[in-house]
Amino acid sequence: MSNRQTAKQRNAIHLWFEQVAGHLNSQGIDKIIVIDALKTRGLDVQWSGASFKNDVYKPVYNKVSSQDSTEDATSSDHDICYNGLIKYFGQEFGVQLPPWPSEK
Repeated sequence: MSNRQTAKQRNAIHLWFEQVAGHLNSQGIDKIIVIDALKTRGLDVQWSGASFKNDVYKPVYNKVSSQDSTEDATSSDHDICYNGLIKYFGQEFGVQLPPWPSEK
């Protein structure tokens, strides 16, 4: 017998995530404050491709293009975002991000 979640449970947790996010935003509780507090309690928060896209790239892209989805992005939108992030991470954190993927 499996203890895997049901589709209703999965939908419920994702709905709850959205509700919590909305509530925290309405209360002015910044993500950075929560993440920093969790780190002091020993929780190691690691990057993933999805977290970088959602937490860093998409907000930058939105400022560049005034669009929420990257589906309709132009090459120049990506160039502006990429170059800005390369500069930002280098100046702020001394980190050289990987180059843009190439077919070569």
